[in-house]
Amino acid sequence: MDRIAAFAGQDLEWLQPKTLERYYELQAGPAQLATLTFHSAWGTLATAETAGGAWTFKRVGFLNPRVTVRVAGSPDNLAVYQPKFWGDGTLTFAGGLAFRWQPTNFWATEWAFTGAGDTPMVRFKSGAEKHKLSDIFKTQTVVELEPEESIQAFASLLVALGMYLIILHQQDAAGAVAATSAV
Repeated sequence: MDRIAAFAGQDLEWLQPKTLERYYELQAGPAQLATLTFHSAWGTLATAETAGGAWTFKRVGFLNPRVTVRVAGSPDNLAVYQPKFWGDGTLTFAGGLAFRWQPTNFWATEWAFTGAGDTPMVRFKSGAEKHKLSDIFKTQTVVELEPEESIQAFASLLVALGMYLIILHQQDAAGAVAATSAV
């Protein structure tokens, strides 16, 4: 796998190869840059693997939900994502560095991690570059990584975590629709 930061300024794509599998690949043309694998069909524990490192993501808590980010195999949190009511929130690293996660359009089909001054550093747009009928039930996302020095050290982690958060957001929305229609 190649380093994600080297592809800054280019469109990257998270693709779901098989509709019913919770496995995703980050592609830049023919190059595979990362994978995101959920450990079970219903759980929230996932592992992201890139050339820049491997991390686990897990949503924890019921009344105060958050997502923990850990280096794979470590029991200590590297960072914690604290969501707000509408799905946006803040990713805070153990050292205090923080990135904001927020929608960038009204329909929340585009999201971004932003730095100081709400400048988008990594953008995520729902869908794929090339649409096929067989992709209709797949979660796929185009990623735009800004070529800024300040984000280079965090690029791999932010690109992987952003896809994880999009998947959780879609699951929550689907669950809300199912609960509403059951009533």
